[in-house]
Amino acid sequence: MVATHGYVTLAAMKSRIGITDTMDNTSLDAVIVSVSRWIDNYCGRKFYANTTENRYYTPNSYNILYIDDLLSVSTLGTDTDGDRTYEDTWATTDYDLMPYNAALNSKPYTWIETTPQGSYAFPAGVRKAVKITGVFGYCTYATAAPYEVREACYIQSHRIFKRKDSPFGIAGKSDLGQLEMVPKLDADVKSMLDPFVKHF
Repeated sequence: MVATHGYVTLAAMKSRIGITDTMDNTSLDAVIVSVSRWIDNYCGRKFYANTTENRYYTPNSYNILYIDDLLSVSTLGTDTDGDRTYEDTWATTDYDLMPYNAALNSKPYTWIETTPQGSYAFPAGVRKAVKITGVFGYCTYATAAPYEVREACYIQSHRIFKRKDSPFGIAGKSDLGQLEMVPKLDADVKSMLDPFVKHF
């Protein structure tokens, strides 16, 4: 198995935890992928870029459209009469990707606004009225998510991988002699990921 969109590589994870053989490659790879998708679900976004794809939206406003994390747009079309043919193809001068400086900060665009001199408005209330063809995701890095996300993946993957040595969820004993349970999501991992959680 080769990790698909894992936020750390198998080789880097093995080096991090001191594994030199190949006996656990398959199970460790599966843990990395599972934790990476766990991170996606916790944050409400994914930290890798897809190839170009179509996504559809129902606008609630004539001048603002909230979208999934977006890196670039190939085409933006709107359907004003609900027949799903997207008669109007917008020029780049008809809309602004927001926030303005997102790309400079290695962050995605999360909403679109019409421009003051643009030719179109979003068909508010028309279901599936906006079609965007573009690249969606948090960042353009082919193999590297943001540093905090990668570190979170290292920590949580290591803890989950160690579960094979604690099948009943007991990680060991604390200094006070009390049994410690493996948490659902490490507290440090949460702290690293919380700034990336999408709230709309």
